[in-house]
This record gives sequence, C-alpha cells and structure tokens, in this order.
Amino acid sequence: MKTNELLEIIENAVKGVKANQEEVISVDAFLNYITALKSDIEKQNEYDKLKFESDLAAFNAEQERNIAKFNAEQLHSIEMFRSIITYGSAALKSAILINGGAAVALLAFIGNIWTKEISQIAVNSLTNSILYFSFGVLFAAVGAAGSYFTQYCYGEKFQRAAIVFHTLTVILVLGSYVCFGIGAYEAYESFFIHFDPNK
Repeated sequence: MKTNELLEIIENAVKGVKANQEEVISVDAFLNYITALKSDIEKQNEYDKLKFESDLAAFNAEQERNIAKFNAEQLHSIEMFRSIITYGSAALKSAILINGGAAVALLAFIGNIWTKEISQIAVNSLTNSILYFSFGVLFAAVGAAGSYFTQYCYGEKFQRAAIVFHTLTVILVLGSYVCFGIGAYEAYESFFIHFDPNK
C-alpha cells in the first residue's frame, strides 16, 4: 500500500470521528486503529507478494513452454532439413549413376558390335541413346552444383537466390531422369528395330 493511500485512510477515519461531533480521539483507540491498519497492510502486502510470485511463476512456466516449443520446432526443422539434403543427395547420385551406367553399358555394347557387320543405322540409333544419357549425367552434375549454391544462399539468407537455385536444381534433376527415360526408350527402339533376330 502506498503512503498517500495510507494517509487518505487515516484522514477519512479522522473525518468520520469529526462528523460524529467528536473533537477528541482516544489515543488507545487510535493506536488500536493503527495496529489494525498495519495488520491489514501486512495482509495486503502478503497478498501482493503471493500474487506477484504466482504471476511470476505463471510467466516463467509460459516462457519455459514457449522455449521448449521453439526448441522442438527448431529440432524438427533441422531434422527435416537434414532429410531433405539426404534425399536430394540420393536423387542426384541416382541420376548420375543410372545415366552414367547406361552410357557406359551402351559404349561397351557398341565397342563389341563395332567389328561385326551391324548396320550404321543401328550404331547411330544407339549413339543417340548415349547422347541422352550423357545429357542426363550433365544435368545431374549441374544440379549437384546448384544444390551447393542453394545451401550457400540459404545459409547467407539470400532467400530469393536460394529459391531460384533450388527450383533450378529440381528442374535439372527431373530433366536428368527425363533424359534417362528418353535414352532408355531410344535404346529399346534400337534393339527391337535393328537387332531383332526374327527379321
């Protein structure tokens, strides 16, 4: 309780005595009144202290809950980011592996049939497949570089550039898979048109 509030209470009590046409205040009654007032003030202070401690405990609990929620969200974001990097890396590696493996296999096959009497059209048809597989490897390799630039831009808070590199990387990886599909279809066509034993 503030000092001016205390003085106002005493002043109102004295005015109340005066309003009853009394000019003299009993010292004992006044001291008893002051004692009761002190008791009320102590109770009020105790209540204020308990209320403050309760409010502080509630605030601390709310803050701890917010911090725990923030930490959980951060941990979730970090784990999601790690999984995205892991899956993105796997997608790039598989794109390079399937296109590179297919190109090497066809080169070995062409090397094997080169000395045999196979039509030039068949070889040309297979080289088209190798060209698609090579572009698939190139797209995946450029996509790997794009993923580096994406991570760099996200790390440096260049959001727009990061989104551009991210989109470009996804397009390149998808393009690599498309190249593999086209190359595989070209190879399939070559085998069934030019190497069909039933012809």
